[in-house]
Amino acid sequence: MHLQEHQMFLYTEEDKQAEKKAIGLKDSVLEEDVDATLEWVKTQPHLSEALIERHIVEKFLIAGKGYREKTKKRLDNFYKHRCLSFELIQSRIAALSNPNIKMWSFFRQAVIPKLYNGKRIIAIAFSPDASALDTEIMYRNFILTFDMRLRYDYMFSDIWILDLNGTGLSHLLRLNPVLLQKVVAMYQESIGIHVKQIHCVNAPIFGHHVVNFMKKFVKPKLIDRIIIHETCESLQQHVPKEYLPKDFGGEQPSLMEFTEQLEREVRSEKTKSVLIDYCKLVSDESKRPREEYDEECIVGSFKKLDFD
Repeated sequence: MHLQEHQMFLYTEEDKQAEKKAIGLKDSVLEEDVDATLEWVKTQPHLSEALIERHIVEKFLIAGKGYREKTKKRLDNFYKHRCLSFELIQSRIAALSNPNIKMWSFFRQAVIPKLYNGKRIIAIAFSPDASALDTEIMYRNFILTFDMRLRYDYMFSDIWILDLNGTGLSHLLRLNPVLLQKVVAMYQESIGIHVKQIHCVNAPIFGHHVVNFMKKFVKPKLIDRIIIHETCESLQQHVPKEYLPKDFGGEQPSLMEFTEQLEREVRSEKTKSVLIDYCKLVSDESKRPREEYDEECIVGSFKKLDFD
């Protein structure tokens, strides 16, 4: 399948080839690996009826650095975790089908179209009103945005920017830990996007609470990539203005403008159709030939959350 360039996710053929070169993967070998993986999928009862497109397998192979067995495991986990996250996947159908529902209401989100040194920049800011925070909707939108990237983007590394201006402990306390663990499992155990940096901006005092909270969910190597900034000027030392929204003193549109663009895009007939179709990117766990999955190992147990 040839994927047309999308205005929200710009990249060149040279960018794609650079990703392949970085892991030493030739196109001919990649094609063979895609074929072999798709043949393996046909032998898996729980995946045989799932929507698994050729370009999806290619992107997972890139994320898996060309290791076929690792790719199989990540693909399997991807479809399994999405099956176990029914409320975060299938809920998009009703939302996208109702023009009166605003998809982004309490947070702003941007995907910077231009790659920075081969990396995709994602920026997020939250409403100061903690009572407006609905974690199920937020996680739904994160996954929905990833599905857009899965269809229209390539598997580039990420740089995340979190604007914590106006947020506090009341926001953290509203983050449903069970749902968060599902999303983290989906990203860490399956998707395989490499997050190179996480920049926390406008929260010099609150920033350490965010880091301590994240330690309970994500791998230590990701925690080591968190950088807390007291000023936008500090952020600009890591990411040039050319790639930053206006909110951070950059030259890109504002976070609100990006969010409005996202809202329009998911409502377009083409993208809406893709997003609804991608609800089929789930396994049928009742047909899994091995032992039944243990949902406790997915969601974990949460006896106490503290923010010291």
